[in-house]
Amino acid sequence: MADKKDFIYPDNLKDNDEGHWVMFISYPQLFAQTTSTAEHNIVLPMGAQAMISAAEAVYAEQEGLGTVITEASQKVAAGIHDFVGSGGSASDFVASFKDVNYGKMIEAAAEHTLSSTIKKSDLLQRGLGGANIAINPKMSLLYKGPGKFRKFVFEFPMIAKNKTESLEIEGIIKAFRKSTLPGYAEPAMNMVTGASGGGAKVGGSERVKGAGSNFFTFPSTWDIEFGHNAGAAASPFKIARSVCNSVVANYAAAGVPFFFKDGKPFEVKLTVSFTEIVVMTRELVEAGY
Repeated sequence: MADKKDFIYPDNLKDNDEGHWVMFISYPQLFAQTTSTAEHNIVLPMGAQAMISAAEAVYAEQEGLGTVITEASQKVAAGIHDFVGSGGSASDFVASFKDVNYGKMIEAAAEHTLSSTIKKSDLLQRGLGGANIAINPKMSLLYKGPGKFRKFVFEFPMIAKNKTESLEIEGIIKAFRKSTLPGYAEPAMNMVTGASGGGAKVGGSERVKGAGSNFFTFPSTWDIEFGHNAGAAASPFKIARSVCNSVVANYAAAGVPFFFKDGKPFEVKLTVSFTEIVVMTRELVEAGY
């Protein structure tokens, strides 16, 4: 079981032409570089909860003078864009600022200063209220960048029909947990000097345990693929290279624990969560992500 790399549950998952599955492929990572050889290949039934793809954008609210400055910046940017596109001269570059109404900007700045002063004074605000006047905050949104990395959560309720399938489930859980956790690294000086056997060692050591090591090796990264047995594409989107954030195995998924006579679990609910390591862009969406 320790040397096994490929797992599939249930064992007849790919026997039915209507079967849908999700495949998790882990790759050990060394110094932020992934190897070309897969560490584990795990195939499990596709669940509905993971078939969700989101696109997010982060905007910051701005008020007052920021709105005026943003409007002016847009005009300048448009002029500079025209200048670059035409291959113009320095005079054309200066002319790109011609549409900016600086007098209006100065006037708006003074008005903003006045409104800021009024907002700091309860007495002045009450005076405006008595005249049925309120301060316009001049709100606008400023784009800050894309949202958070996409996250995916998979839940797999697994019931072993026999001891063999129970061992398969045990191997799947162990593979997920091992690939999600770090290992112990060789002492840093050994990596630098090439000591301890004549060469630098990477990837952890059975000899280095607990507080005896100051460094961890990186956990694995993952490729996640959807498919079904008829052979056609089975997902409306792809998932980019990801890392596994958590692996939760509930050995009492039925509310009470059930085991075979040899102590192997009968029913397990496995929950794994992943986060992509790349930020989604319109180019990646166009490529199917």
